Amino acid sequence: MPPRRKPAAGKLSAKSTSTAATTELNDDPPTTVQNRALPKREAELFRQVLTLYENKQFTKGLETVEAILKGFSEHGESLSMRGLFLSCIDRKPEGYAEVERAVENDPGSHIVWHVYALMLRADKRFEQALDCYRKATTIEPASPEPQRRPSSSRRAPSLTYDLGLQDSLNLLTDMAMLLVHLRHYPEYAQARLAILRTQPRLRKNWIYLAVAQHLASQHAEADRTLTHFENMLREVPDGEFDLGEILLYHAQVLEEAGQFERCLEFLQENSGKIVDRTAYSVQRAHLLLKLGRKEPAEWAWDILLEENPDSYEFIRASVLARGADCGMLHEIFYKCRWLLTSSPSPSDSKTDEGRTAAVKVLDLLAEKHPRSLAIRRLGLDLASGKEFETRASRYLTDALSKGVPSLFADIKSLYPDATKRAQIGQLVEAYKTSLESSSTFGLASDSDDQIESTAVYLWALYFLAQHHSQNGDQEKALSVLDAAEAHTPSLPELSMLRARIFKRSGDPLKAMQAMRSAQQLDLQDRFLNSKFSKYLIRADSLTEAEEIAGLFTKKDAPSAMSDLVDMQCLWILQEEAESFLRQGKEAMALKRYHQLFDVSSISSAWTLHRIQHAHGRHLLAAQIFTEIEEDQYDFHSYCIRKSTLRAYIDMLRFVDSLRSHPRYVAAAKGAIQIYLHLHDDPSAFQRPALTNGAAEAAEAAAEAAAEAEKQRQKAAIAEAEAAKAKAEKEAKEKEEQEKVVKTAAVTASKSKKGKGKKDDSSSTTTKKDDDKDDKEDSTNKADEDEDPLGEKLLENKEPLQAALKFLKPLEKEAAGLVETWVLSYQVSIRRGKYLLALAALRRALSLSPLSPSILPLLASFHKLTTTTTYQTTQTPLVQKTISATLPTLWGDAGSIEAFLDSALQYGAEKGRGERLLAVAQAKINLAGPGAKEESDNLVMQILKGEERPSLEITTRGLAYLTEQNSTQVDAYRTQAHALWPRARAFKTVSKIEAEDREVEEERNRKEGEREKEAVID
Repeated sequence: MPPRRKPAAGKLSAKSTSTAATTELNDDPPTTVQNRALPKREAELFRQVLTLYENKQFTKGLETVEAILKGFSEHGESLSMRGLFLSCIDRKPEGYAEVERAVENDPGSHIVWHVYALMLRADKRFEQALDCYRKATTIEPASPEPQRRPSSSRRAPSLTYDLGLQDSLNLLTDMAMLLVHLRHYPEYAQARLAILRTQPRLRKNWIYLAVAQHLASQHAEADRTLTHFENMLREVPDGEFDLGEILLYHAQVLEEAGQFERCLEFLQENSGKIVDRTAYSVQRAHLLLKLGRKEPAEWAWDILLEENPDSYEFIRASVLARGADCGMLHEIFYKCRWLLTSSPSPSDSKTDEGRTAAVKVLDLLAEKHPRSLAIRRLGLDLASGKEFETRASRYLTDALSKGVPSLFADIKSLYPDATKRAQIGQLVEAYKTSLESSSTFGLASDSDDQIESTAVYLWALYFLAQHHSQNGDQEKALSVLDAAEAHTPSLPELSMLRARIFKRSGDPLKAMQAMRSAQQLDLQDRFLNSKFSKYLIRADSLTEAEEIAGLFTKKDAPSAMSDLVDMQCLWILQEEAESFLRQGKEAMALKRYHQLFDVSSISSAWTLHRIQHAHGRHLLAAQIFTEIEEDQYDFHSYCIRKSTLRAYIDMLRFVDSLRSHPRYVAAAKGAIQIYLHLHDDPSAFQRPALTNGAAEAAEAAAEAAAEAEKQRQKAAIAEAEAAKAKAEKEAKEKEEQEKVVKTAAVTASKSKKGKGKKDDSSSTTTKKDDDKDDKEDSTNKADEDEDPLGEKLLENKEPLQAALKFLKPLEKEAAGLVETWVLSYQVSIRRGKYLLALAALRRALSLSPLSPSILPLLASFHKLTTTTTYQTTQTPLVQKTISATLPTLWGDAGSIEAFLDSALQYGAEKGRGERLLAVAQAKINLAGPGAKEESDNLVMQILKGEERPSLEITTRGLAYLTEQNSTQVDAYRTQAHALWPRARAFKTVSKIEAEDREVEEERNRKEGEREKEAVID
């Protein structure tokens, strides 16, 4: 066995020396490196190097380590430190090269692996950093006494670590942070147990271990750890917040383990030590409910309702405790997935009897809490018929009398019920008529019906316009809105509603103009400006949109968009990406999608360097969802230190489903579609061939545009820095003047002494200013966008691999969405992975058996299995598996043709247009051009249903016919225009141009009027 050496340190301390290890990242026996030991003078210099790194004196440290390398040019540990210093001064490619050379020269040194891990961790390459930490911790540690090792000559992978000295402990602690960050929970629990065995007196180590065991689903072990920790505590004062949080966390562990009875006893025993009384009361009430203790549960929830009578969770739980159910049962039992058999059997709110019972309980609660709107609102969900009309009338009149603008948003969730929707419309129509004639609501059964103010009539019109727009009658909504604006033209909500109506009508230009009118009514309102910016983007006016959004960004930012990216403004990135796609600018759309997502698996340092310079700071430094994931790293230690354990667990679980966020799903879908298009037809993204002169001119123009953009960014940065420097200079001068005034009254000797100190301080300040300038220069260099047009993203030679990087997080965190598996099929089939494509189809069908988006894929896959390419490229086993599985997808239909026909009969009018379009696409995929006529006829049927099809599906139908070069395009456009007369997609070019001129003239007229008013003022 090789000689034992001192282990690695979590921090590169001056006490650290070398270790023995293996050459590769495997389990081979360690080997000895002969040239690791340095002479006394160089060894002392190396200890200084480690100290300089800890003190962040990188330049001096680099000079010192280079002095060592002059005499020992191949010393691995010195090479690694040189690489680390180079990385810290923004010379990462050279730094990585030095560290890789160090690994090659001295693979048995824990310092080399530790340095490599530090660099990888700093670049957010956590998986690779973890491999290096594992390598460092498996190197034989030093110990005062020999430690026994397994007798096997080849060390097996193990999660048990030998801890000798403090350095090895620190290294293992660093690795533990990466283990929890990457969700290697079982290994994290064992690492924490090893740390605890070495330092059992540190309180935080017990908490770390309990959390690790909890995350690894080792609830019994976590319970024992926390119990032992609590028994260790002595003389803890009452009201200690940290202890209270730990006790609540212990209760959470018990509850998630299903030990409800013990958890309740635990809370009662420690009631006086828990500071957060609301959390204590809520958890206790949940436990009583789960244990079926009806009367104590009622009492507990009633107390909580006294504190917050508008909490929907408290109200639903209180109803449940009284033997009824008002829905959303899963919200009450969100902490456990099961109920005990002793729990009460509430009346199901889906039955008439259940709804009646729940309404009675809600009425009882409403008597106790008459000011609670939430209780009354839940009653609207459960009531029906005449009772619903009575309750809705009371609810609506109260809100209209108070002038609540959000009333419609509050009750919009009732609109899927056609009966309730009609009743609400009739009630508000009656209010409108009565308010016009008598300024009352006209409530014949209400003796207190009183005269209302004129504002109530306005809010009734506002609500009614929203009601008609939600029902799809945009023309009637505009008519009501005209009356409202005639009544009060200065209300921004009316112009905003007009913009929304135009948007739903398919006219984004008029919608933008309406939103401009709303914005002009209050130029300082951030919400109005943000909405205006969004509507500008939807009208493809991106330059003005960024100017408006930039009104509320940092003035010292390089550009408004860069600051919006830094602030993680998701909606503007998504809206701009969709706008770029509409304009055919796939490169910029792809750039926006990449700003929502980071390609985190980078194979090498050189690849990292190339991507940094190709994609600029946005691609690697400001990727929003990746930033959110990476930001949690600092909280792994912070939350334990602050004892916010329950919030920490919630944060980890939130991040685990982060990529299921609708914004990310939309961004991933858009990026994948672009990459698939790039794979299918790379020539579509290439610039057209030009003559030599034209090519040179085009290249020069592109370079000039890119250079102009860079200069603009530099100018913005310089201007911001100048303003900042001026402000700092003025502040400094003012501070110096104040110091002069204060020191004027000091004695001569003290003044002299103070002068000496001032000189030293001035020297130190100058040095700090120089360091600050160097740092700002480096930051400004990083702020420059090397690819302002996003064109380098389209130069990807492996678009399917790029698409996979967007797809994998969806498959992991958004597996419940059909579109995830639709995208998975599209990527897999292009990669030639037929079994993966089949698996994606099966997952999609299990989620939604007759989802329209699946039908074209089924037909396409069936067609592919009959081609010669499939039969020659796929193995007999693959073909046999697919042949046996594919017919099961049709179910009872028996064939793909019958399956498609059954899809047309599925359901009534809801979703009819989407099914027709999907079957039309499937027919073409299955039979080719021979089914073109049948396919076109199916698309024409979209416009002939009993209900008007949605604008989206109508537009998609026109796009499909245009793509197929159908002879029925003009007929379809004419019929669609009759259904959607305001939609620009169905208007002629001349009509659109005429309307654009009218809009521009109207805009100029209004601007002229505002200028005149400003002059008069």
